[in-house]
Amino acid sequence: MDTYNYYTFIVGALLYVVFFIYESFKQLRAENLTYFLSNNYLLLFAPVYFFFGMGLLLGFKPLGVTKIILFGQVTLYVFIVNIVCIAYYTLINIYIYREKNNYKWIKS
Repeated sequence: MDTYNYYTFIVGALLYVVFFIYESFKQLRAENLTYFLSNNYLLLFAPVYFFFGMGLLLGFKPLGVTKIILFGQVTLYVFIVNIVCIAYYTLINIYIYREKNNYKWIKS
C-alpha cells in the first residue's frame, strides 16, 4: 500500500492534541504542578510526541519527501519513524515501570 490516509491521521491527532491541551490547562488553572511530573501526564504526553514526529514527516503533501534516501537504504520515513517510535515506547515503558514500582510500594 503506497498511500497514506492523511485525513484520518490529521483528525485523530488534532482531537487528541485538543484533549491534551485542555487537560493541561485544566491542571494549570488548578495549580496542580505535580500533575506534570505524574505518570498520568507521561501517559498522555507520549502520543503527542508521536504525533509531532509523524506530523513533521507527513506534513508534506508530496510523498516524494518520505522516500528521500539519507544513507544506504534508509529513507527519511524509516529514519524518522524509528526515532519517534523509540522515544514513544521509551515513555510508555517508563510509565509501566513507575506504575509497577508504585503498585509494589502500595502493596507492601
